Amino acid sequence: MNAQTKLIVLSLLALYLGLLFGEIRTFRADQGLAFFALLGAVLSRIGIPLQFGRLTMGFVAHIAAALALPPATAGAVGALGYLGTGGFNPWKEAFNRAQLGLAAFLASTANQVAGPLAGGAVYFLTNLGALTLLGVGLGKPPASLWSENFRAFLPSYLGLFPVSLTVSALYRHPLVTPWGGADALIALFPVVYVYFLWVHQVRLANAMRNIVEASVRYLEAKDPYTAYHSERVAAIARDIALEMGLPPDQARTVELGARLHDIGKVKVPDPVLKKERELSREEWDAIAKHPLYGVELLRPLESFLGEVFPVVLYHHERWDGRGYPEGKAGYEIPLTARIVAVADAYEAMTSDRPYRRAKSPEEALKEIQDLAGTQFDPRVVEAFIRVWEKNPVWKKKNEYLKTTLA
Repeated sequence: MNAQTKLIVLSLLALYLGLLFGEIRTFRADQGLAFFALLGAVLSRIGIPLQFGRLTMGFVAHIAAALALPPATAGAVGALGYLGTGGFNPWKEAFNRAQLGLAAFLASTANQVAGPLAGGAVYFLTNLGALTLLGVGLGKPPASLWSENFRAFLPSYLGLFPVSLTVSALYRHPLVTPWGGADALIALFPVVYVYFLWVHQVRLANAMRNIVEASVRYLEAKDPYTAYHSERVAAIARDIALEMGLPPDQARTVELGARLHDIGKVKVPDPVLKKERELSREEWDAIAKHPLYGVELLRPLESFLGEVFPVVLYHHERWDGRGYPEGKAGYEIPLTARIVAVADAYEAMTSDRPYRRAKSPEEALKEIQDLAGTQFDPRVVEAFIRVWEKNPVWKKKNEYLKTTLA
């Protein structure tokens, strides 16, 4: 952690402690503090993996405390109701506890002034602001940090805020048991149950993707000329997608689709795939069916991989409508497939084949530029050029392989 980041952490900690002691008259060392701090610590061990990190469910308890307790007590809950993961790092601990404590303190204050919706919004924005500040200290652009974290965290906050609201209300006004804490725990049982069901689904989805990934490895192992083809196409396609401003989740879809774009070739006979001379009409027809074969193979996994089907099916369509398998043209072709088409072409052009030597990166770039508006979407080509000019690791295949195999 650099000096600028440490200064940010110390400033955040000083602000939190200053506000906490400034409102010390509202501090109550009672069962409310103990209950919500313990609940927050337990829930902080339940993580929700997101695009840019891990969001713990501890915030459910922190927001509930902010809606049920006075500011200083809620602020103490935020700082105490957290259990970190991994080894102990004093700077990380200081940041997390100051951030969570400050968010709970300000949320409680906002709740007293303007109600629970304001309290929830203040908690979210305070956390987001603290994370953005930390990212700035680490040298990351603040605008993109704010945007990325906002998109990543907002759905979870919106989805679970009603749970915090319910826990807070039941703690203050129990309906089932004499003690509100018991009612609050009862309200949390369904949420935790659904969470573990969701974790099971995520693990199952990852297992399915690993199986498909193994199939891609098998395909590439059959032909040394296509070794690491899909990986490099995926790296190129991901960079193009991000350069075009696609959200990270769509960029990941493009990347995954690129990894799987040729999976249908497992159904194409080996002699056809490895033939060094010109293909006959029948052999060409067999090759041209691999997008259809790919979707057919992935169909049983549609609930896990359905978002990549357009890439697998349409990555050989052309901007002018002369591609295959359906002859789609222009914007009829999904953007994800148009991106992978450019990435696939560049990778193929700059790789050796039995019937020709690889083109240089400059020659391949020139050919792709010449094909903009006929084979490729001109906007995708423009984005590709911008990325290519940044000298990415995939620009030269030998350099990419050195990095990949290192």
